[in-house]
Amino acid sequence: MRHDKHILMLLCVLLAGLWLAPCAEVQGANVIRTAKESIKKRQKLPDTAKALLEEAAKVETTNRDRAECYRLAAECHRQIHLQENTKLYLHQAYDTALFFSSLLEMFRLSEQADSVAMQPDERGRTPHVKLRRSRDYLQPYRQNLLNGGKWQLMHHRPADAFRYFDTYIHLADTPPFAADSLLKTDPQMPQVAYLATYMAHEAQMSDAVVRHSPLAKRAEGQQVEFIQEYLCRAYQTKGDTLEMIVNLREGLHEWPQHEFFFSRLLDHYALTGQFKAGLAVADSMLTVDEKKPLYWYARSLFLLKLHEDSKAIVACDRCIELDSTYVDAHYNKGIAALNLAVAYARTACTDITNPQCQRDLEVLRSLYQMARTPMETVRRLQPDATDRWAAPLYRIYLNLNMGREFDEMDRLLK
Repeated sequence: MRHDKHILMLLCVLLAGLWLAPCAEVQGANVIRTAKESIKKRQKLPDTAKALLEEAAKVETTNRDRAECYRLAAECHRQIHLQENTKLYLHQAYDTALFFSSLLEMFRLSEQADSVAMQPDERGRTPHVKLRRSRDYLQPYRQNLLNGGKWQLMHHRPADAFRYFDTYIHLADTPPFAADSLLKTDPQMPQVAYLATYMAHEAQMSDAVVRHSPLAKRAEGQQVEFIQEYLCRAYQTKGDTLEMIVNLREGLHEWPQHEFFFSRLLDHYALTGQFKAGLAVADSMLTVDEKKPLYWYARSLFLLKLHEDSKAIVACDRCIELDSTYVDAHYNKGIAALNLAVAYARTACTDITNPQCQRDLEVLRSLYQMARTPMETVRRLQPDATDRWAAPLYRIYLNLNMGREFDEMDRLLK
């Protein structure tokens, strides 16, 4: 009797399994059939798309049904897009955001449908999928992706704009379109990559900047040096110093007049103590343009760091000749002259009965006078930057016996 009960329970479990599976298939078929009717009648399209996606997410749904759900959900969004387009054509009030967002969803879901359709079925068989249908379905709307991105750009929504440009580029590398080699044959592709990189930079999406930069730099008629700049900034954000330096050097070589590359290399070498490397870069740029004040300032900076104070003063003088308001050059000259004075004082004669003592005092006075003029210029150009000029002027006025001026610096420092 107990044996019979065991057999009966086993049969119930098996029958339940046979019953549940067809129910799931029937439910999926019902959803798909209802969706087709809704699309045909253009009724409750957003709700229909949501139901289809929920059905597609169910584990028991077959790949074939899941792909059909995604495809029909994409068609729902296409119909929404067409409805808004009709309003536009008839000069009726329409929802621009919905007009473009439904388009983006149509592309996303169509790609998802193709991806699922190409997966092996439940028996492990690889399906034979015809993707030409998907290509023909999407092709008429590709240009509107760009319009959607530009519309988002105009409304200062870089992350949203990026999605449209990124989809346009990504679509060219997916099976429905890859056979057309759109990445190579579509003349708009570099321009779209330029916009995608720009938007990724604005949205602080470093990985996306790195991904699209190579194609973006092929855009004709654009200031592609900014793409190189965004690439350097992206690597800096990612913490990849090696790639940042490689691309800074490449940018400096290709676009020497774009100061970003030189300035960032300057900062990097100064902060990391690579003063000889920084000086070499500054000197190399002076061979390109010896009338650019920035390059002479950079040379003075690294000479100062290398304790080549006399040479640093010469570089500062050249910079100031080209730009008399270059405050950092005045500052470097003042510091270099102070360094020379301090170094000279270490070995100067201190015996006031020795005639050499007077000569050394005159040399020291001339060095402090040399430091005074540029440092007072720094004060004049940057009156609020007391942390820059107050301490140096304190020392200068002390050694020049300028009591009133010294007292002023003393008060400021206190």
